[in-house]
Amino acid sequence: MARIIYFTDQGRHAIELQAQQGVGRHPNSVIQLLDTIVSKEHCVIEQQGPQMILRDLGSLNGTFVNGERVVGWRVLGHGDDIRLGNTALQFDDGITPFHFAPLPASPGVVHHPALGAPGGAPSWVVKKRTATAIETPPHTHLVSVNNAAHSIGQQVAAQSKEFPPFDEAIRDNAALRLDYERLRITWELLREIGLERDLDTLLAKILVALFRFVDADRGVILLKETDGTLKPHAHRRRDGANVPINISSTILAHVMKERAGVMTHDAGSDFGSGGKSMFLNRITSAIVVPLLHDKEVIGALWLDSERLASFKAKDLELLTAVGNQVAMLISNTMLGLKVQQEIMTRDRFSRLLSPNVAEQVISGKLDIKKGGIRVPMATVFNSDLRGFTRMSEATTAEYMVELLNEYFELMVECIFKFEGTLDKFMGDGIMAFWGAPALQADDAVRCVQCAVEQLDVLDQLNAHRATLGEAPLAAGIGSHTGALNTGYDGSSKALSYTVIGDTVNVSARLCGIAAGGQILVSEATAEALGGRFALESLQNAVLKGKEKPMKIFAVRR
Repeated sequence: MARIIYFTDQGRHAIELQAQQGVGRHPNSVIQLLDTIVSKEHCVIEQQGPQMILRDLGSLNGTFVNGERVVGWRVLGHGDDIRLGNTALQFDDGITPFHFAPLPASPGVVHHPALGAPGGAPSWVVKKRTATAIETPPHTHLVSVNNAAHSIGQQVAAQSKEFPPFDEAIRDNAALRLDYERLRITWELLREIGLERDLDTLLAKILVALFRFVDADRGVILLKETDGTLKPHAHRRRDGANVPINISSTILAHVMKERAGVMTHDAGSDFGSGGKSMFLNRITSAIVVPLLHDKEVIGALWLDSERLASFKAKDLELLTAVGNQVAMLISNTMLGLKVQQEIMTRDRFSRLLSPNVAEQVISGKLDIKKGGIRVPMATVFNSDLRGFTRMSEATTAEYMVELLNEYFELMVECIFKFEGTLDKFMGDGIMAFWGAPALQADDAVRCVQCAVEQLDVLDQLNAHRATLGEAPLAAGIGSHTGALNTGYDGSSKALSYTVIGDTVNVSARLCGIAAGGQILVSEATAEALGGRFALESLQNAVLKGKEKPMKIFAVRR
């Protein structure tokens, strides 16, 4: 396959050519050249039939092939030397044998500016090169190439090929040492953050580690919120200042849309629409990668610098790899927190609701809202132990707590058996209800069945207490059916699922006048029972807060 080959201070680059690719300084370019003399959209290399052609896009400083300026377009031949600004490239047709020979600098040899520094990539012979002055043509309209090949995704894919085979890389020991150090630090980063479970601590550690091998002045990690917006969760400045870091929404939006990393060494010029904000915030070089996990963007990693060309091509490649790993660790951490929260929620609901109702609430089949909803029909249950206050005065607090726990355990088991919802404990009293959050046609029947079984269970408990020489327990129960409000109430830190309304008050009043071992129900509850229980009509009761006496019934066990 045909290739473009060139050297930078990061080593040898071999980019396999597709049907069409843009070449220029802009991060959107498939072949991105960090050269200040190269235009943002400098030229295009594309296939026409069996040939590859180079088409200049009206670049300010021109495109030269074998020393001749390209006007319009030109067919590329094997070994052709291509010059853009200070960058030299060479065309390999993928068929004819091709060889670069590292040689000392001499006329006819083109260097990347950084290659003169110690540890730079070796010089290489450029075939057919002649000295040509860079001309400045008249103003020419820049042409934008918009197609599938001209995408940032292919830019990243192309840069992944900059890691040459070992037999080529071994020629540059300095570059190998630098790559090894970066990979070693990356490995240490992933090992360290893989053991961290606190999300804020995890993100802070990531930035600390990245600053060790990336020459950035500022760094921010943003995570996607439930509403889809990105929110900074960690930030770091190399100077240690605790000052907010402003980032470019233009660059960030580009990265999120393309779902691929971007690197720019002159952000204000490359992303002209956001140039003013970048200038004000002193964003010159920037490298931004999305945090991708299972094809979903969960956030972004932002690094920038006030200096031109602060980052290298391999920084983008390494940060992309680190970003993917970080995204997985963040997702796992957030999943762990979610599971922990669900366990707590499940445990909380399991203490209030019957197991099957709790499962429906947790799965989202039933909705419980803060502030409450109106329930047109529900049955409320209240019970209270008789003579418990006198009993508690004659024994220790420890004994009474143990006794109440044993009693409550048995009574709540009955409530859940008949799919009731436990509201609260009030001293030695219990409040529960049927009809919320799940409504069933026989809620009143279930409530009274629960009350009958509770008294049966209490008889068994008393039989056991008698063998121990302890006094029996007696409970009075009241039940009323009607409309009420149900939902969460309380503060944001302490919410309670409960019911309120006149139905609750009437149930509590009936419980208050019930004798030990007696179950009292209102006329509304009696009608809802539909003859399922034998009821004894009692004298109308005058209840607190009610102007007229109420008709009540006792359930025969």
